[in-house]
Amino acid sequence: MTTRQPLFTPTADGQAYDIAPAGVLLILADMVYGPQDDPQWTGGPKTEAMILAMLAAARAGGYAQTDILHTLLVRGERSQRLELMARAACAAAGNDRIAALFESMRKGKQ
Repeated sequence: MTTRQPLFTPTADGQAYDIAPAGVLLILADMVYGPQDDPQWTGGPKTEAMILAMLAAARAGGYAQTDILHTLLVRGERSQRLELMARAACAAAGNDRIAALFESMRKGKQ
């Protein structure tokens, strides 16, 4: 039995978290598809574009269940199955593709 790495790991100083790409995908999905408690928030379209870009990168990397994963994210499912699928999708996308997406998002190009 293999032990999965945590999606969220506290930094050494305890002031922040290192987040695995699958954790980022789940957070973004919660932001877009979960209940919205801030009526002034306007980041939905850009956040959803990032989700779709991550899923496209997974598909390009050979992950064949992006449609199913997206459906589960939209429905707000939170389960071990969803976590495993998010991990597999991000692994298929690969670190280089994910890093390029995050850099693009950081620079405001998503």
